Amino acid sequence: MGLFSRRTEADNVALAAARAQLSSGDVDQVRFLLTTRKSVFAVKYVMDRTGAELKHAKELVDDIRLGRYVPPVTGTPPVVRLPGANLAERTRALKAAGDLHQATALVVSETGMTEAEAGLFVGALRPEQD
Repeated sequence: MGLFSRRTEADNVALAAARAQLSSGDVDQVRFLLTTRKSVFAVKYVMDRTGAELKHAKELVDDIRLGRYVPPVTGTPPVVRLPGANLAERTRALKAAGDLHQATALVVSETGMTEAEAGLFVGALRPEQD
């Protein structure tokens, strides 16, 4: 969203409907397209999967790129969905749940690391000590 643009209630409804149609596999595919610098294809993919307009598909892709979007998946650790949780906490939660691919994709989308670097980061994370 631009600095002076405003989102209407209709935009919010359309975005919510599009988000509900994206699966975690779809989000992984968008992240892959973004890491390979194919953002136009990522937007087209979201449009094809959700039926969203160009404007809304671009906003969803931007949310995924900036790490502001985590798909609503049952079984996802609650800390991953908390907006105030830092990257290490969210990554540890995904790693503890055994979802290393999703943890690596999260690190790539938020830091710009390569997949190899993100994999090393995820592998180096130790479980939090109480």
